[in-house]
Amino acid sequence: MPQDQQDRTIVNTDQLVDVDEATRRRAAGALFLDVRRRDKGGPVPPVDGAVVLDKARAAELLDPSSPELLPELEDAQDTEIVVFCNSEFGSDPVVGKLNEFGYRRVSHIDGGYRAWEATLRQG
Repeated sequence: MPQDQQDRTIVNTDQLVDVDEATRRRAAGALFLDVRRRDKGGPVPPVDGAVVLDKARAAELLDPSSPELLPELEDAQDTEIVVFCNSEFGSDPVVGKLNEFGYRRVSHIDGGYRAWEATLRQG
């Protein structure tokens, strides 16, 4: 585990899904929310069809009453949503915000994008 994650805790563990389950949900039409940071200087490979969300603005972009609500989330309280960051530590706070705003079908990927990418490479 990277040093910066050793003292962090995942709150929404019951909403973690493995890569295979995330893949099934994606194939069934789930909305994928990509919350990986893009300000660290390195390239962030795109995930086809994923909606990019700036975690720093999660409160206003996820709040159904906000004029800045992501268009993909309008009337989406019952939409299947899969959140991913580089690891579950990054996606967990966003999952918490979605829960807080009443979204009912939210999950995040155990191991995050790193696990997703590793599975894709294994083919």
